[in-house]
Amino acid sequence: MQVENLDHIGIVVENIDEAVKFYQNNFGMKLIHYEAISERGIKVAFLVGNKDSSTSIELLEPINHDDMSNTVAKFLRNRGQGLHHLALKVDNISESLKELSEKGFKLIDDSPRRGARGHLVAFIHPKSGMGVLLELVQYKD
Repeated sequence: MQVENLDHIGIVVENIDEAVKFYQNNFGMKLIHYEAISERGIKVAFLVGNKDSSTSIELLEPINHDDMSNTVAKFLRNRGQGLHHLALKVDNISESLKELSEKGFKLIDDSPRRGARGHLVAFIHPKSGMGVLLELVQYKD
């Protein structure tokens, strides 16, 4: 498996609109994407530091903060705001998952699913990521 680059850093926040303003006002970051992903119960916003940046910050807020079946709401309740995951861009997510599975990695997702921006995503369990939740991202065509 070959990683193309660090695509984004996921950060769970209590209020996505306030967090966007925080990064814009204090660090001059630019909002490049915002959406609600109702099937996952989250709102996401992506910010970059400059137009040439290949790495972004993804802010995540649960749509329903009290829904403990939602992993982002559960994370927020148990740990508070903060670093959630690192996302690695790959060329072929299905092949990457197959290779990692064959190597014995514990996968949260056995197959890719639709994520933010319409990309395919899959998560690797922190137990196989040296304590870090890792997300694989394959850009849509």
